[in-house]
Amino acid sequence: MTTAADVKRITRLVREREPRLILVKRMLVLPPAGHYLRAFDLASLSNKDRFRMHYFVQPLYRPTSGISVGFGDAFPNDDYGPWSASDSRIEERIADTLLGDGMARIEHVDNPGAFLEYAKSLDDLMTGGDWYIFLTHLLLGHLDEAANLGAQALRRYYPHRRESRHTRRFLQLMDGGQARIDRVLKSWEQTAVRRLKIERYWQSAWPS
Repeated sequence: MTTAADVKRITRLVREREPRLILVKRMLVLPPAGHYLRAFDLASLSNKDRFRMHYFVQPLYRPTSGISVGFGDAFPNDDYGPWSASDSRIEERIADTLLGDGMARIEHVDNPGAFLEYAKSLDDLMTGGDWYIFLTHLLLGHLDEAANLGAQALRRYYPHRRESRHTRRFLQLMDGGQARIDRVLKSWEQTAVRRLKIERYWQSAWPS
């Protein structure tokens, strides 16, 4: 398992080249986090020298207990296996990967419309994306589209997943208008920010 010290060492160069990237535990976060956490994650493996590296954009307006790389993907190593912390060129390789392909994938995703476009580039089977797309249309006030997506989510998840429970709640909330929906989404977002410990890098996108 790569250690926190390993992660700090092997990301030194990329943080020097792109000072906006902030190391938070094993993540490199691209602030500010508004409705979305844009980040790169260096996931440890059982082999102490190996790790996997992901890019992801995580909607914060949903119940969460930790990071989710579902709305993203792994960067393949040259041999399509894990990355090695002891590679003599690992700092440079990480910097080149994240500041090239990585930033091109996530940097522009800073609003709900951009997130919907970004989500189209990902595999729904991998992301479980339909429920998060449903929430995003709620956030945008697209209630007719959200109602259709919510009905699809219920058919897919009912009755065994928490998405089913939350979807039913939102379909009920829609009768009360956008203000009631926004209060729940805002509450979830504030809770997610605290749990992920990214308060310092969060700028609320909600109207004051």
